Amino acid sequence: MLILFHWIMHSHLAKSVKSDFNCYKNSLDIFCSDYYTRCPNFQDSFKQQGAKLKVANPKFISNVSVLTGRKSRRDPYLTNMTGTLLMPYGNNVTFATTLTLTSGGVFRIVAKVCETTKTKWMNEFMSSFTNLTLNKCPFPAGTYSYWNMELPPKNIPIPIADGDYYIKFELYVTATKESILEIDTLLHYDENARRAKGKKKG
Repeated sequence: MLILFHWIMHSHLAKSVKSDFNCYKNSLDIFCSDYYTRCPNFQDSFKQQGAKLKVANPKFISNVSVLTGRKSRRDPYLTNMTGTLLMPYGNNVTFATTLTLTSGGVFRIVAKVCETTKTKWMNEFMSSFTNLTLNKCPFPAGTYSYWNMELPPKNIPIPIADGDYYIKFELYVTATKESILEIDTLLHYDENARRAKGKKKG
């Protein structure tokens, strides 16, 4: 559930990033100088679908629940997640996210847990939705939650190609790669939402 992005870009997605945006990468921080002026509302075209819990290893985590829903048809889908860590989570645990575009292409995102708080935009995103104490790592054993989380993050400073994505969130033991947690979801691209947005601006 902790997210900091080390991007490995494949297929035409990487080409899209290079051609459409003036981006550069510094360590684990990723910045796009034109992003906020050129694509401030791209998230409005994506709708997250129901998240599904695939793995919850009882040696490391318990009482895991995941729920995606919305208040009304006009509201966005939001995801709530909660779980109890049975040991401290620091760099002994690694977070990974895989975004697979259904038409082809993959983003692979990997970082150790304590690295997740070192990037400004990720720190802001997590602090908006979670009860984690982000200025202190490792995170001690205890129950933590994400509330009303909207995907993709509205402050994410990278472009995302149009299309539907399968998203896999994973936590695993850094040294052994033993799986701790896996949550899968679908990010649906709504072409009509983008067109409607364009008409309103016009």
